Amino acid sequence: MNITLRLATKEDVPVLSKLSIDTFIESYAEQNTSENTALYIDRHFKPEQVERDLNDPGNKVFLAFSGSELAGYIKLSNINQPEKLKGSNNLEIERLYVLKQYQEQKIGATLMSYSLSYAIKNGFDTLWLGVWIHNEKAIAFYKRWDFEEFGEHIFQFGNDPQTDLLMKRKC
Repeated sequence: MNITLRLATKEDVPVLSKLSIDTFIESYAEQNTSENTALYIDRHFKPEQVERDLNDPGNKVFLAFSGSELAGYIKLSNINQPEKLKGSNNLEIERLYVLKQYQEQKIGATLMSYSLSYAIKNGFDTLWLGVWIHNEKAIAFYKRWDFEEFGEHIFQFGNDPQTDLLMKRKC
């Protein structure tokens, strides 16, 4: 299958909002309460919030297509950084999501490869991310890409404070 990527624009807000909700539900709804899932979605994936994210120059969102079908996305951000990375020029992989029906097509690998190229091209030293400690599939994926653990932080999932592993790799 032909995989292509492109930068998300304001015109993509409705489809990006829907894709964000769909991939988030696929990834986390089974292991969490419907109330906390709904609270998180309401705060982060409403079209107004997606548009604010796209308008922030510290964020870049790239859409992944399998053929002509929207299959996933990656959100890169240089807005936040953990204390342990202060003083370095780093880029966060804030979100990397692929719809389940496309997960065996190397779309995640394409998004990761692109994020590394983007980071290098734009002068970043380190890529970092937070991943839920119970998301073993994602942790294994990041380790295959040479990410290493460097700490933990709290990820507020609705009313449930959850623990994320912090992972990083040099660019």
